[in-house]
Amino acid sequence: MEPKTDLRVIKTHKALTDAFWQMLGEKKFEEIAVNELCERAMVRRATFYKHFADKFDFFAFVVWGKQAEFDAQIRQQTDDALPQSFYLGIIQHTLDFLNSNEKLVQTVLESEMLPTVLDILSRQITLDITQKLKEDADNGVPLPASPPVMAQFFTGALVYTARWWVTQKKISEAELMEELTPLLRAF
Repeated sequence: MEPKTDLRVIKTHKALTDAFWQMLGEKKFEEIAVNELCERAMVRRATFYKHFADKFDFFAFVVWGKQAEFDAQIRQQTDDALPQSFYLGIIQHTLDFLNSNEKLVQTVLESEMLPTVLDILSRQITLDITQKLKEDADNGVPLPASPPVMAQFFTGALVYTARWWVTQKKISEAELMEELTPLLRAF
C-alpha cells in the first residue's frame, strides 16, 4: 500500500507549483524570489522551507511532477509490445508542451540560469528514462547499451534537439517527429 500524503501538503505543493508556472511565464527564473512565490501561492515562507531547501530544489520537484504527469499519459497511450512508443511519446509530449507554452519557454531560454535549469531538467529526465530502460531490460527487451548510458544519450538528444527546435523553428512539430521517429526506432 502506498503511503498517504497529507492533504495540506498536497494543497501546499499545488499552490506553489501553480504560482511558479504563472510567475515563470512573467519573469526569468533568477528573478523569482521565494518570498514572492510564497506570497503569490499564499503559503508561508517557513512552510516552503519545510518542504524545499531552496528554489532549485523546488524547481526539481516541479520538473519531477511534470515528468510524472507526462509518464502517466504516455503509459496509457503506448503499446507495451513496442517499447519505442514510450520514448516517442516523451518526445511528442515535450514538443506539445513547448508549443503550448511558448512565452514560458522563451522566458527560460533568456534566463541567465538556463544552464542550471537545463541541468536540473536533464537530471530528472535521465533518472526517469534510466528507470524505464531498466524495466524494459527486465522485460526482456534487448538494449544496445546499459540503461544509464542510453538514458544520458536520450536525454541529451531530447533536451538539445528541443532547444534547437524552439530557437530555430525551421520545421514544424510534425516534420520534426517524422524525422525523429526512424532515428529512435534505429536506436
